[in-house]
Amino acid sequence: RRAAADQRGQSLVEFSLTIIVFGFMLFGLIDGARLVFMNSNLSQAAREGARQASVEASWVGSSEGSCNTTAGPVCPATVNDLKTDVITAVNRTNALGSIPSGSVFLSCVDSTSTPPSGAWTGQTCSSTASGSYVSVRVSSTYTAITPVIGQIFGTIQLSGAATMTIN
Repeated sequence: RRAAADQRGQSLVEFSLTIIVFGFMLFGLIDGARLVFMNSNLSQAAREGARQASVEASWVGSSEGSCNTTAGPVCPATVNDLKTDVITAVNRTNALGSIPSGSVFLSCVDSTSTPPSGAWTGQTCSSTASGSYVSVRVSSTYTAITPVIGQIFGTIQLSGAATMTIN
């Protein structure tokens, strides 16, 4: 009789130790999946913003009669209006909520220059001619939901970027 009670107590201790390890693994997996999803989502948002900019950039300041009509092109009046349209496109595809304008970066360079790379934060759009390059970078901060993982890694800065040729 004593051996059976000891066996039940041992099983309870083993179960409690195992469930803790299993819980950490499960929530670590969930946090890892959230990180990958957020990174993928930022990349898609940057691609959508770059696509929007590549279509509209050559029309910045245009006074063409078909501008902003039903069948005509969207013609932003200024580069700031172009950036507003890019931010709208970024947020339209973002499943994580609204990305603030300070986290969306826009760069336009002529076809003889090299588009920015890495963690650039520029807001210059010096060339909007057809054939030039437009780049969009979207950044956001990831925070783990699991307290232990959050303490180990802290917040992680993620970003997605895309470069396209202006049409």
